[in-house]
Amino acid sequence: MSLFLRYQYLSPARIVITVVVTGIIAIACASAGISGKHWMIGIIGIAAAAFFTFLDNYFRSPLLIGHGWVHTQTAILAIGAIISIVAGYVLFVVFFRQQGARYFRAQNEIAMAGDIHRTLVPPIERTLGCYELYGRSVPSGEVGGDLVDVTGDEQGWTGYVADVSGHGVSAGLLMAMFKTAVRTRACETSPELLLGEVHRALYPLKTSNMFVTTGFIGCNGDQLTLCLAANPALLHYRYKSGTVEEHATIDLPLGILPEQTFQAKPLECEAGDVLLLLTDGLTEVFDKAGKELGVEPIKAALAKSANLPLPQMFEQIRGVALAAGHQDDDQTMLLVRKRAAQPGA
Repeated sequence: MSLFLRYQYLSPARIVITVVVTGIIAIACASAGISGKHWMIGIIGIAAAAFFTFLDNYFRSPLLIGHGWVHTQTAILAIGAIISIVAGYVLFVVFFRQQGARYFRAQNEIAMAGDIHRTLVPPIERTLGCYELYGRSVPSGEVGGDLVDVTGDEQGWTGYVADVSGHGVSAGLLMAMFKTAVRTRACETSPELLLGEVHRALYPLKTSNMFVTTGFIGCNGDQLTLCLAANPALLHYRYKSGTVEEHATIDLPLGILPEQTFQAKPLECEAGDVLLLLTDGLTEVFDKAGKELGVEPIKAALAKSANLPLPQMFEQIRGVALAAGHQDDDQTMLLVRKRAAQPGA
């Protein structure tokens, strides 16, 4: 019986015991409902009835309301309140179970997509001929839409970064398709022709509002070429002068038009020079006043850290972005340094 139906005086001890036991019963019923063990609710109800019957016999107190209309009206109101509370409680448990299952299912899918992203976009640290390469992508959420990759060997290789529009699972899926398409032909054709083939492969598979900005560095022997499809400018540190040059973007992003072609331009790289391909998550960082970081602090950090090992250079450059403001987008870099020619090479 509920406290609502008590017409006799209740001592403080009786009130405390009733409130505590009622709370325990409610928790037990909720646990049984959420776990799907509905048969336990009946056992809990029988145990509760037995316990409160014992309390009725143990605590005997005088009536506060005599039999009559007031007694009947109070009983009706109390029963109605109990029914309303129980109905609301049951609906809450049902809602919690349904929404909880949906939430955890979505979280599991996002976690799985995050694992796939980490597998598809691992850190890269390679030495190919006279070039050192280091690349890494740090997503802003569970699933990133950025990509950094290097494929090939000492005779010829392709290194690139890519940024899929949007965030989440859809961006991660398009990123995976982009990497697959690139790797199937990366060693067989030049960067500008490769981008054209990738565009034709992905355009029918994406939604109309999705596109990919990307920057490619192709190496054939000792000849470097650059393709930029709406990607931030390539930053080129010149070892001899200690200055940083910008190679501006050339083409539209992949996926904008049904038919697109892409251009390439040669890169002249000397021993000690460093090339930096990055995505806009490093430059489009805003401080508390809403001011954008921009590319100039990144250029200064590149020049300052150009003699460090590439992994440390990555951390130094990214540290400038993190110090400027919160990371709201994926932050991705590919660093390429030309080494001095080895004796006898």
